[in-house]
Amino acid sequence: MPETADETARFLSKWQVESKANEVLKRHNLTTVPINPVLLAQREGIRVNNAKFSDDSMAGMIVKRGDDVSMLVNYDDPPFRKRFTIAHELGQHFLHLMGDGEYVDKEANLFRQQPGEERTMTPDRRREIQANIFAAALLMPEDEVRRYWHERRSIEDLAKIFNVSMEAMGYRLDSLGLD
Repeated sequence: MPETADETARFLSKWQVESKANEVLKRHNLTTVPINPVLLAQREGIRVNNAKFSDDSMAGMIVKRGDDVSMLVNYDDPPFRKRFTIAHELGQHFLHLMGDGEYVDKEANLFRQQPGEERTMTPDRRREIQANIFAAALLMPEDEVRRYWHERRSIEDLAKIFNVSMEAMGYRLDSLGLD
């Protein structure tokens, strides 16, 4: 990994990561939920393909070689998981993939940060958490989540509206202080 990626992983706050996701959505005029992460990837010139990985725990990967950027997602994963994986890989692209390189993500990498973990986490773990925050902010933009939450107050309804799993929506609501 480029040294700048380690430095970026060390210093990006949750607010900075969420702001980057919002900036990307605005730049591509993606304001209607559910957000289509494949469309966003295509607009960025990133090819997204399904893949059969030899390691069943692999969720996805993004590879950059010069101007060529490709993303692979696990063919066998359910649609919600694929959407989140694509958004996570987009987070790696926008936040960490400064030059040629790649990020390979396993299912365990897609989980959220544990309380108190920030003091002991490695730069790799910090990058994964930042990519998760980016993915959540991309698929579930804060303003839209707050608006729908005040109208519906149902995790199940919001999960359907945003086309994410109930678990992902529950984490997002919790991170925004909406219970």
